[in-house]
Amino acid sequence: MSGVHTHADGTVHDDHPHGVATNHVVRGGPPVLDIGGDIGAMVVLMDPSTAGTELFLRSEHDPPIDIHTGVWTRPLGSGESTAAVFPELVEGTYWVLDASGNATQRVGITGGALAELDIRGRRPPK
Repeated sequence: MSGVHTHADGTVHDDHPHGVATNHVVRGGPPVLDIGGDIGAMVVLMDPSTAGTELFLRSEHDPPIDIHTGVWTRPLGSGESTAAVFPELVEGTYWVLDASGNATQRVGITGGALAELDIRGRRPPK
């Protein structure tokens, strides 16, 4: 993937190599969502083997928005779940990208709402 992209925290910059995040809240603590107006959020449930990787999205906006976030195992009720959390997404249609940058799953984001997508068993880890 190349060009300008946006992190889940809203930071926009040129592509660069990514290491594994070390902030414990980012790595699996409770996420904080910032939704309302034309901003929604999304949780993508993933296979445990994908923990520590990144999940990439590309929007159908003009121009498209490329965004990625870490995949972490998080506490969920009495258990835990592996998920990618996108806390701020501009309303619209996004594509989940595979390791080669190919669009694999289409999802709609609505402002003020949380979307949930379950891709467990559907994509190999990056």
